Amino acid sequence: MKKLLLVLLSFSSIILAFPNHWGLASAKDLKIAMILWRGETEAEKGFQQGLKEFGYSVQYTVMNAGQDRTELGRLLREELNPKLNNFDYIYVFGTTVASATKSIVQDKVPQIFNIVADPVGAGLVQSAESSGGNIAGVTNEIPLSLQLQTALKIIPSKRLGLLFNPREKNSMLVRDKISEIGRKLRFEIIDLRSPPAQDMLQENLQKLKDRSVVVDAVYLPPDSFLVSNAKLIGSELMAAKVKSIASIETFIEKGALMGLVSNYSELGKAAAMIIHRNQRGAKLSQIPVQAAKQPQLLINKTTSKELNINLPEAFLKKAVFLD
Repeated sequence: MKKLLLVLLSFSSIILAFPNHWGLASAKDLKIAMILWRGETEAEKGFQQGLKEFGYSVQYTVMNAGQDRTELGRLLREELNPKLNNFDYIYVFGTTVASATKSIVQDKVPQIFNIVADPVGAGLVQSAESSGGNIAGVTNEIPLSLQLQTALKIIPSKRLGLLFNPREKNSMLVRDKISEIGRKLRFEIIDLRSPPAQDMLQENLQKLKDRSVVVDAVYLPPDSFLVSNAKLIGSELMAAKVKSIASIETFIEKGALMGLVSNYSELGKAAAMIIHRNQRGAKLSQIPVQAAKQPQLLINKTTSKELNINLPEAFLKKAVFLD
């Protein structure tokens, strides 16, 4: 009997030491506020799925700014700030939302950012290795130099058009980086300033169609205003016979030619992993910025045929074609 008791005690200690491996860890209840910029994306779906797979039971409070800075400010002041103590975490999407939320939250509640191209440049974290505060998160950035070097091997360009929103910090950071890369790779940047006004965007697209602005290709940065008009941009660039290099998958799904991009669902699960690590004792301030592990080369099959793109043999094996 004593031997049996010792065996049972020993077995119990093993289970207690490795609860996750035995699937016996009790699910923890969490309350998470989700501050979104343009509604739910695959990133949020991946985030929620990731937490579910880790065994958490989560009550979500979703606040969507609808790409409206005034509404974002109202949500943060009137809906979030008075209820900060009700939440275990604040999840935020994008640079604009992350920056505004950080100024309100001020480390009072753990903040998890996602889909932020340059967290250091945006002032969200001290460095990619450690945030220095009660904040951590995920970047959707694929090194711009790698994106462009890959694209230029498929579509050589000396004049690269850049659609960008001068009112969004993320877009301006991209513009600075791409200008520097252009000097190194010896291509000229043609600015196509597109603030969040439909007529300005349409005017730039018309310039490309009527050839009053001539470029070899156009780069599409991860700007929310442009992403919300991805279908229009994709169809107009195809009509203009202009090749396009996309920063995110959405552009390619909507008609852009190609891009070396990250998977939003994967990034969402990476954000869930940050919470899991924090729940197990890791400090957010010491968790490095997470990034896509395996960027994909995506090609829009219809657009590539329309533009008569012949993909080099070296890229055929690793490219993923979207219908």
